[in-house]
Amino acid sequence: MNEKFFDLKSNKQDKMINAALHLFADNGYKHASTDDIVREAGISKGLLFHYFINKEGLYSFLVDYSVKYLLFEFEREVGEETDYFAFWNKIEGAKAGVLRNYPYMYKFIDRCYKETDPDIKAISDDALKRYDQAVKAYQNKLVTPSLRSGVSTSQMQTLIRYTIDGLTSDQLSSAKPDPDQLYVNITEYITLLKKLTTTS
Repeated sequence: MNEKFFDLKSNKQDKMINAALHLFADNGYKHASTDDIVREAGISKGLLFHYFINKEGLYSFLVDYSVKYLLFEFEREVGEETDYFAFWNKIEGAKAGVLRNYPYMYKFIDRCYKETDPDIKAISDDALKRYDQAVKAYQNKLVTPSLRSGVSTSQMQTLIRYTIDGLTSDQLSSAKPDPDQLYVNITEYITLLKKLTTTS
């Protein structure tokens, strides 16, 4: 990538990043068209390739940028939080902040995990491993709450994961995703799950 990309005004950077995130997230690497990306970003293909050389270079940049951006927001929002349910509320607060600036970033990362072409997976492998390791490190610090009889830790974790994933998928597939409403919905369900599964 041409480092002069970061000399551009931030709104122009974000317009190019969001257009690329959108097309890669919706279509996957193979079917994402650079013609569509430049059309949505409102730039020429020559300018896109001036900064990113080719489609692979653009994709590689997006994976690395997305992971760094997400982890920065997680660190800023979560810090040293160890309370199980407070952690998830803070993570979702970070997610809402990300989605306000980059509406397709989470969908793009999810699509990266689903790519099957070995060459494409190789581009994103290192960045996704860093992401997984960082999230795992956060979760390893969490203090498991006292659970009601008949509720296991794995069941509680599965409930939270499915709830968050389902609500996020529904919101991001809507015509006009609303990060703030998503955050409200998720925190309400997390509060409900805490009441249903813990003794406190």
